[in-house]
Amino acid sequence: MKTVGIIAEYNPFHRGHEYQIRQIRKQTGAEHVIIVMSGDFVQRGTPAWTDKFLRTEMALAGGADLVFELPVHFSTASAEGFAQGGVSLLDSLGFVDGICFGSECGNLEALSQIAHFLVAQDARIHTKIQNRLAEGYTYPAARAEILSDAFPDLLRQIPAFSLTPIIFWQ
Repeated sequence: MKTVGIIAEYNPFHRGHEYQIRQIRKQTGAEHVIIVMSGDFVQRGTPAWTDKFLRTEMALAGGADLVFELPVHFSTASAEGFAQGGVSLLDSLGFVDGICFGSECGNLEALSQIAHFLVAQDARIHTKIQNRLAEGYTYPAARAEILSDAFPDLLRQIPAFSLTPIIFWQ
C-alpha cells in the first residue's frame, strides 16, 4: 500500500489542487493521499481566507484521505521552515511512503539545483537579501533577483506555468 504526503496551504483549495491529487494517485499508484495543511494562519503570518475546518472539508471532497494541521510555528515560517515542519510531521507518522509537490516549472532538476545553491550559499544569500530589503525590496523580490543573477540561463528555460505535479520519493 502506498501513502503519499502533500504539504500545502490550500488557501483556497481549488481545481488545480484536486487535479494534483488525482495525478499523484495516477502517477504513483498511491492508495492514500495525506495532507499536512496550514491552520488558520498561513505563510507570512496572514490569516487564511477561511477557517481550517472548511479548507479541510474542501481538501477531503477534492480527493485527500486525511488532513493534519501544520503547527502555526511552521505554517507562518519561511518556505524552509514551512517545508521542514511539514516533512517532519509526515515523517513522524511512520506510514507515509513519499512526498509529492506541485510547482509552476515542473522541472525537478532545476528546482534541485536552486535548492542546493540556496543551502550552500545560505550566509551569503542572507546578507544579500538583507541588503536588498534595506533598499526597499520585498523578501520574494530580493530572493528572486539573487536567483536570477545566479541562474540566468536556467531560469529562462523554465516554463512560466506547468500543471505537471512533481513526484519526489524519499
